[in-house]
Formats: sequence, C-alpha cells, structure tokens
Amino acid sequence: MHVAIRVDASLKMGTGHTYRMLTLADKLTMLGHKVYFIARELQGNLFELIKTKYLCIELSKPEIEENLNDWPAHCAHATWLEVPYQHEIDESFHAVEKLIKHFNLERFDWIVVDNYAIEKKWHESLSSLSKNILQIDDLADRDLSADVVLDQNYYLLGESRYSHYIDNDTKLLCGPSFALLRDEFSLARKRLRTYKLRREEKRVVLFFGGIDIANETLKALKGLLKADSSDHFDVIIGMNNPHKAAVKKYCDLHLDRVTLYIQVSNMTDFFSKAYLYVGAVGATTWERCVMALPGIVCSVADNQEQVAKDLHQIGGHFYLGKHQEITEESYRAIYEKCLREPSLLTEQSSKCAGLVDGVGVERVCKILEDMVDA
Repeated sequence: MHVAIRVDASLKMGTGHTYRMLTLADKLTMLGHKVYFIARELQGNLFELIKTKYLCIELSKPEIEENLNDWPAHCAHATWLEVPYQHEIDESFHAVEKLIKHFNLERFDWIVVDNYAIEKKWHESLSSLSKNILQIDDLADRDLSADVVLDQNYYLLGESRYSHYIDNDTKLLCGPSFALLRDEFSLARKRLRTYKLRREEKRVVLFFGGIDIANETLKALKGLLKADSSDHFDVIIGMNNPHKAAVKKYCDLHLDRVTLYIQVSNMTDFFSKAYLYVGAVGATTWERCVMALPGIVCSVADNQEQVAKDLHQIGGHFYLGKHQEITEESYRAIYEKCLREPSLLTEQSSKCAGLVDGVGVERVCKILEDMVDA
C-alpha cells in the first residue's frame, strides 16, 4: 500500500498527534507498505524527527501573524491550521498530487488525517486522490466524510458520539483496543513486574506532553515536593518545551529527589518502573494504562476534558480538573491521599491494565490492508 499521512505538531496543539502517526507509519512500514508525511511548518513542528525516517512534504509556513479568530470558523479547532481552510485544502491537494506524480501512482491507497481542524470538506476535496481516507479523531464535534474514523479513547457514550457526524457506511474504530502504541509497550507489558514491587521502588513519573505551554510540570512538581514522602520524581519534558530553562533550574535545586529528562525515546522504561504517573490527559493515557500505571491527571486542552472525566468515573485515574483551575496544593493533597491509602492505586492499576492490551496498531493496520484488498 501507499499511504499519505497529514499531521501537524505545534506549540498550540502539542506533539501527540505526530507521535501517534509515527507509530502507525512505523508499523505500516514494517509490514512492507510505503508511507509519506505531509505537515505544515508551524512553530514547534517535528520535521527533523519525521525526516529521520520518512519523506515529508512541508506545507508553507503561515505568512504573517493574523487574527485567526477573524477567519470563518468551519469547526471548533479551525485555528489549529493557522492558515485559512481553503488554503489548507488547496495546498494539501497539491502535496498529495505531487507525491502521486513523483511515484507514478494512479492514486494513494490511504490518506490518513490526524488533525481536529480537518473535516468533511477536506475529505471530499481530496477523495479523488485516494481509494480510502482514515480520519483520526477524539472529539466527535464536526461532520466527517471518511471511510474509517478511528477514536482510540474511552468514552462512556462510545460509538454513539459519532451518530450525527458520519455516513452510515463509515467504519468506526472506537476505544482503547485500537490505541496506536509502539510495539515496545506490548513487549514491556509482557515483562511487567508486579505493582507491589514497583510501589516499593518509590518512583513517580511526571509528563505533561511534549510542549506543556502552561508549564504545569513546574506547578505539579512544587506541589508534590511539599508532601511528606521519600519518593523520587522522574520529570520528562519535550525538546520544544518553552519553559525548559526554568524547569531545569528548579530540578537542579532538588537533585536528591528529582531527575530531569529532555526528549526521551524510552517512555516504556519510565512507565514500567514507576508506581504513579502525574501529568496531562492525551495520547500518553494509553501508554500509561498498558503499563498498568495509575495516574493523577489534569486536562491542558478543552478537548481532553470529556475523556478525563469518563476515565475518572470508571476508576482509570484521578482527574483534578482543567490545568488553570488547579494549584500546587491540588497536587499535594491528592498525592498525600494516595500515600495514605495505597489500595486506591492498586485497584487503579488493575483497572488501567484491563482497558488496553497494547496491540491496537496491529488491529488498525490489518483493517486498512483488508479494506484495500476487498
């Protein structure tokens, strides 16, 4: 198969979308398929990372600072594109067309889209260039015209969230059984030590995403360090974190309790050793759960709030609320509660492990192959 992936990373949207598309691309490549990326030059992009493995067509950088809110809003996250919607459609069309001509293809087998600002009009405009379109989504908040919609998150309402936004013949892949996780997570899961042993090692991992524009990392760490505990904190931030210097300065003051890591590629090592995760809700949620790792979490974007609430309701983590509404004291209080009542985390560990098995990307690739062969 020939697969084109349209995805971005930026200070506004973070890096999770690109990382999960790299996971899908790696699995497709391992299965013998050809994958190409299309991404826009936004501040905080991951071009260098993508290009270490894949050909990437770079869409133009937004020309000037404009008031994005003045543009017609085709959906709730329209401004994430940072260019007018028709400009996005036209430029993406030409990028896919360029790849088709360069590789002498009739058309692509799949176009995969992971962007909350792309919807039905984009799909319909590019449908002639691909046999199938896969839209990655979490929101169920806009009309889609894709052959497959993949939502890897857990919601109490499940597939019914999409009933008003898709055609009857659209195939829905919903839930953590389709979570796009790297192979290393399923392998690490098989070697995972008991939660009791991990608890005894007293390691807590903090990760608020690759960008963490609000610097929730520092707020949470200050709160946790106020608690009466002998735990060690592994703090992870991304290379594009705008608060990198401030976080490092604070961590250096607490070297006996804190270790800072910047842009790690071995998240499984941290999650498999820790007994508690403190961080944001996002793609990392399923990496945490497959490692049977309980969590204290906040939402750093409005689109994370519903899944955060729903997972809290079934005991998948402790959800504190929106990041701007919680304080250092919020983190200290729930952390001390976990220290006083260890059974809470033991139960949560079992719940997390039961939500996801780590082989979702294999399921998704098999479906894409079968639909092309049909």
